[in-house]
Amino acid sequence: MYSANMKMIIAAIFLGILMHAFAKECTLMAAASNFNSDKYFNVPHVYVTHSKNGPKEKVCREYNTTKNSDKTTSTTKVTSKTGGTQSIILSCTNTPKTGVKGQYFMDCQVPGGTGGINIQLESSIIATDNQNYALVHFCPETPSGTITEDILVVQTNKDGVNEGVTSAIKNYGWS
Repeated sequence: MYSANMKMIIAAIFLGILMHAFAKECTLMAAASNFNSDKYFNVPHVYVTHSKNGPKEKVCREYNTTKNSDKTTSTTKVTSKTGGTQSIILSCTNTPKTGVKGQYFMDCQVPGGTGGINIQLESSIIATDNQNYALVHFCPETPSGTITEDILVVQTNKDGVNEGVTSAIKNYGWS
């Protein structure tokens, strides 16, 4: 039979495993109540100007979005290269979550000779004016299975910070 100390060790290990498992979970934040998909997805080009948790490589990227006939949208992440040419580094199809306004399932492909990497994400537009800026909460699952999350600020103007962004950041207590 197990001694009291052995039971404590087993309990501590079990608790540690549970805490580790739950620490990796990412729960999407609620979408902005004023989110309007028709207006929001009419903004074809935005810049990532800030990232709450991510590396600096996430900032200064550009996103182009187009509407598809099946009510999904397609977003491509592009990077400027020397000479002004652009290359696509990620191509995603955004499918609205049923019954949840402002939240999307994202199926993303890394194009080129990378072996067809497929990345699944969930996103929520947590603050927006539907035309100039948005704060987007992402819960991506990377190919390794490790779940990370981030909040990106996307704006139509790559210089400066829209006052709506500043207000939203204060409302969330991040300033």
